[in-house]
Amino acid sequence: MMKSIIAASLIIGLFLVACAQPKSNNNTASVKKKMTPKAVNVNLENAEEATFGAGCFWCIEAVFEELRGVISVESGYSGGFTKNPTYKDICTKKTGHVEVGRIVYDPDIISFETLLEVFWTTHNPTTKDRQGADVGPQYRSVIYYHNDTQKEIAEESMKTVATELWDDPIVTEISPLINYYPAEDYHQDYYALNPNYGYCTAVINPKMEKFRKRFADKLKGAEPDQSSALPPILDEGEYNELNDKESYVIRQKGTERAFSGAYHDNKKEGIYICRQCNQPLFTSEDKFDSGTGWPSFDDIYEAGAVDELRDADGRRTEIVCGNCNGHLGHVFRGERMTDKSTRHCVNSASLDFVPMVQ
Repeated sequence: MMKSIIAASLIIGLFLVACAQPKSNNNTASVKKKMTPKAVNVNLENAEEATFGAGCFWCIEAVFEELRGVISVESGYSGGFTKNPTYKDICTKKTGHVEVGRIVYDPDIISFETLLEVFWTTHNPTTKDRQGADVGPQYRSVIYYHNDTQKEIAEESMKTVATELWDDPIVTEISPLINYYPAEDYHQDYYALNPNYGYCTAVINPKMEKFRKRFADKLKGAEPDQSSALPPILDEGEYNELNDKESYVIRQKGTERAFSGAYHDNKKEGIYICRQCNQPLFTSEDKFDSGTGWPSFDDIYEAGAVDELRDADGRRTEIVCGNCNGHLGHVFRGERMTDKSTRHCVNSASLDFVPMVQ
């Protein structure tokens, strides 16, 4: 009996902590403030949004803000009928709103599918209107889609990923995003600013520990394993089919016109491979803007990826694929036109690009 009383007291205590109303009740959270990038090498112009309800929004925000490719997460309310609700309103369970995290992310770095995998893994989508000690319709599991594509992906993910993770029936709601309002300022970045608060230590810390272990390769600062995304390196007789331009450059040692290639201005993260045989040649980390109109790299993927051959006249050094000897371009050293001591000047036609693994 004593254990039951203690357990009940703990659940009630956690619920009261979650719904405790801090002094501030100002519902003026700034979306602009939350748009401040929290990840490197993201493309703000290409940013997309995702909105999830998965229990307390402090937990949602804490989890998704640590993912590589996520620019910002804002705590808010969505799906209800009360205009501009406050946290106090939400806790009455009468507004219809859900506590949500609105995620701004770079789809070139992290996919919507990956966000959903994290969503299914870091909360229980089989409990209706409840996450642990947080009970009420404001804590229901929901995916608010922003477009039809997200809806289709979410529905497929629920049938596959979610059902593989959970034995009990999934009760997650998939609905269009409506009536979204940002939560009060004091709810934003709550876990980061209040790590020693009771709810954070009792509820969020254990969740974060499991999340960080499960998705270690997808966290900001982690090095992703890119090798699984690379196609197999081909031997002679199995080479990729080339179009006329590619054949001219790779096999006849031609040169494409400056600024005309597909990759001279490519800023995405990933690995550049040989168009003819798939040999990894360069990475986006070594790419820089030389102003010449050709992709330029100051280092190669690994030893042996690229071979150097002196031109017949001795004036320049040709670079070729270390596997198939296909022509890539030329290497220059000691130039004054950039701050790089080495420039591998490569034709886009000699390359394929494999984006970073999501």
